[in-house]
Amino acid sequence: MSADAGPRVYQDMTWEEISAAAAADLPVAIPIGATEQHGRHLPVCTDWVLPQRVLCEAARLRDFVVGPFVPFGYRSRPGSGGGQHFPGTISLRATTFMSVLEDILSELKRGGFNNIVLYNWHFENTGFVYEPAFLVSERHPGLKVVVVEDVFPEFTSERRNILWPDGFPGLALEHAAVIETSLWMYHDESAVRTDRMAPDAPQRVVNHDVLPIDTRMSTASGSLSSPMGASAEVGKLLTEWLVERVVAIIDEEFG
Repeated sequence: MSADAGPRVYQDMTWEEISAAAAADLPVAIPIGATEQHGRHLPVCTDWVLPQRVLCEAARLRDFVVGPFVPFGYRSRPGSGGGQHFPGTISLRATTFMSVLEDILSELKRGGFNNIVLYNWHFENTGFVYEPAFLVSERHPGLKVVVVEDVFPEFTSERRNILWPDGFPGLALEHAAVIETSLWMYHDESAVRTDRMAPDAPQRVVNHDVLPIDTRMSTASGSLSSPMGASAEVGKLLTEWLVERVVAIIDEEFG
């Protein structure tokens, strides 16, 4: 299998195909996400399915393995993911999450991979992806790990005007809103419950966290800003921008 024949996807490969890819020194990119509520209109698998779809598109342009996805992430926060009070969200404590990533990295190294990309979609995982990468790297100096904790491309003023003509809400509030809804509409429109889409906004937006959870920092629907401007056309543009960034990283780090 090659980039011309279609993307190499770890979960669909045999052990011999995986071994051959590792022996060829191909990079493997791990989609890291979460199982988290995404409003009334999107599925809870959003944070690991969308990065996998983006990596698959990138793997059509460059020969690398789309690695095994990580479907659980660090606990959801009201101001960026809606919060732990929503049913459907299944989160890991930080130590568990980091241990899982550390074991995955160690196993991939054992299987022969020397070039790994950690591609994180879930905002709350930020900071906890680098630590296990650092620990495994210390034990295996020949292993190269590229940590991408913020997958988004640069949102220039021109791009912002396309995505948010009524004003940019900020990436922290872009949860189950225009970006993720548009990507789903482009990659799998059947996953979007369009009849349940509605504008929403938190009663309170601050740059700090509060415990016990202050539900005013979230919303009743779980969408932290309006998804109403979403479309498949916007999803196609977003996919192109995201893939462009992945390809640039692969080219820069692995030639």
